[in-house]
Amino acid sequence: MIKGRKNKTTRWQQIAEAAAKQSRRGIIPRVNEVMAFTQALEYAALIDIRLIPYELADDMDKTKEIIGGLKPGQSIAVFIGPEGGFDEKEAAQAVAAGIVPVTLGKRILRTETAGFTVLSWIMYQLEG
Repeated sequence: MIKGRKNKTTRWQQIAEAAAKQSRRGIIPRVNEVMAFTQALEYAALIDIRLIPYELADDMDKTKEIIGGLKPGQSIAVFIGPEGGFDEKEAAQAVAAGIVPVTLGKRILRTETAGFTVLSWIMYQLEG
């Protein structure tokens, strides 16, 4: 691994630990090393629920059904795209790997906002 990546991963793990303590979470999220998209798809095969917010997904009822069906104890992976979104090839690779495209609504969100939006939905469902 490139030295800078290891330092970033270590720093992100420290941030996750501090945030978990501050919010009194019983479970501290684990930050994995940075990986290529294809590696992430392979890694996600071990996860119970796999979602990819995609701007061309348009079935809000399906998205609501998926989020509404989440259960405590399930592992969840969410693929948040870069600025500009996933390209069609990447989205097709994700779907072929069993990752479910979901919509975040009519607006295209920034990368930072998309992640918080999905996390908020998940927290609402599992903790609400």
